[in-house]
Amino acid sequence: MISENKGFYLPSEVNSLPEKPGVYLMKDAKGIIIYVGKAKNLKKRVSSYFQKKNDSEYGVKTRYLVDNIAIIDTIVLDNESEALILEANLIKQYMPKYNVSFKDNKFYPFIALTMRDDFPRILFTRERRRDSSLYFGPYTNARSVREYIDLIQRLFRIRTCVIMPKKECILYHINRCTAPCIHKISREEYMLHVKEAVELLSGDSHILLKKLEKDMKESARTLLFEKAQSIKEKIDAIRIFEESQSVFLERNINADFISMTAHMGRAVFVVTTIRSGKMIGKRSYSAVLQLEEDLTDLMFDFLLEYDRDSDGRQELYIIDEKYSRLIGPANTYFSDKGRKAKVITPEDDKERSLLKMALENASLHMNQILSKVDTSEGLRELQEILDLDTLPMRIEGFDIADILGLHAVASLVSFYAGKPEKQNYRIFKIRSKSTPDDFAMINEAVSRRYKKLKDEDRELPDLVLIDGGRGQLNAALEAIAGLNLNLNIVSLAKKNEEIYTPYRERPVILSRNSPALHILQQVRDETHRFANSYYNRLKNKKDIESVFDGIKGIGKKRKQIILENFLNYDIMKDLNIDCLIKKGIPPAAAQAALEKIKLIANNGENT
Repeated sequence: MISENKGFYLPSEVNSLPEKPGVYLMKDAKGIIIYVGKAKNLKKRVSSYFQKKNDSEYGVKTRYLVDNIAIIDTIVLDNESEALILEANLIKQYMPKYNVSFKDNKFYPFIALTMRDDFPRILFTRERRRDSSLYFGPYTNARSVREYIDLIQRLFRIRTCVIMPKKECILYHINRCTAPCIHKISREEYMLHVKEAVELLSGDSHILLKKLEKDMKESARTLLFEKAQSIKEKIDAIRIFEESQSVFLERNINADFISMTAHMGRAVFVVTTIRSGKMIGKRSYSAVLQLEEDLTDLMFDFLLEYDRDSDGRQELYIIDEKYSRLIGPANTYFSDKGRKAKVITPEDDKERSLLKMALENASLHMNQILSKVDTSEGLRELQEILDLDTLPMRIEGFDIADILGLHAVASLVSFYAGKPEKQNYRIFKIRSKSTPDDFAMINEAVSRRYKKLKDEDRELPDLVLIDGGRGQLNAALEAIAGLNLNLNIVSLAKKNEEIYTPYRERPVILSRNSPALHILQQVRDETHRFANSYYNRLKNKKDIESVFDGIKGIGKKRKQIILENFLNYDIMKDLNIDCLIKKGIPPAAAQAALEKIKLIANNGENT
């Protein structure tokens, strides 16, 4: 029994919410529903949104949700199962901004029959439209689809032409089409061919085979031997094709196996379709998670939405045991809808193996999605979190590598639109300190970098990222203040991935799935890699000394002169032969040594 609260609650009144199961609808100042949630205890769940004291305790998207809540409506229900079902229906109805929306990933091809046509055609497609066509699949690869279409053509002679021609084509003459274009077949007879094709494509080959065997025997009994032979060839072709398909289950069932993986604010679902015990296809869906989602609830929401758009032939939905909490509510939902489908967990090793295969496919699809994710989402999120005036298109990052303060180097990396700009990478050999002092080293590197850009009147970055905590950030801010510049600077501490900013007392802690955090991590990790890779070259002096072996006029002492005076990136890249000669290197040897030094500098820059 559902009872709706006709009033509403303000965020300041959440402690007055009932301690009962139900659904809550969060609305903004315009009365637009921005989030729908369910709860076992409405008061406890809703009040939890407003109990956190600062930004670091929120996921960033949850903070924006909370900031926009003006009104909270509630619907009290008898139990949690009813809440799960009603939540799914309300999300479908209102499509709130902060709820999850599932997107069909068109990774796989389909076979379509254009039932809107008087004489339906069969075709290969990767797009499933909401029209009157029948779609079969998706299939695991394009080759299998084309083989299937070829079989359908040979067996049932269904047309493939986009527009029927005014005269028969070659396919009619090679017995691959019935030529409805020139009325060689009636529509009634043609639709019988289509019906048989549908039975085969639907996985009901056993029904089709029984029918064909009956027709073959009847043709033989009435002495229509040529027709009987033609039907026998059709039966043989179907059986050969069926034997080439993998049989996964001993049970002759229609089932959909659903697996899910979630990472970095995204979820991927793979549905493996079994009809009559055989796998006839699989399908992938993805979703962007607007808030921190409970994965069992997410699976439940997906299951209900998938069922609405499915072919309705599945008897079972098979899910991993870790989502078993949703089985009761889901089966109640299907029962109320008059659906015969049931949700269960795997019953044997074969079913567990099939579910595992679906999970592996979900992981592969997740990697594909993450590799193509538009970084603009993360950049926009960074702009909002850090209160920047502009989108941080160019980000520069700093890191330090040293041993006891000796031969310390600072690395600078540059990213534009979330991608590395290696031509703008730089290495600074630290000059100011002979004892370990990260703060002083950061101060020196930042000061040198932006003094040069200021002196040359070059464009400054939109954001500077320092590897470290509050102390490293303050050192960088001191350097910028000394240059009388206005730059956006933050630091990222690795232990808890805390973001320190100049104007907030507490660090910002983003969800591990946050695209904004992912961008900062990429920049930070690249500065670390670049600093250490180049530092490793500098610290191994024996390797560098060996570069000058074989140059006539350069022995041990002159190698030492080169190492002490010229082994600095800023010096190496602008070095000329006169500098070497002034330090006592003979001209011929100086020219050879200069070529080697330039090689070292170029290798460092391109690391």
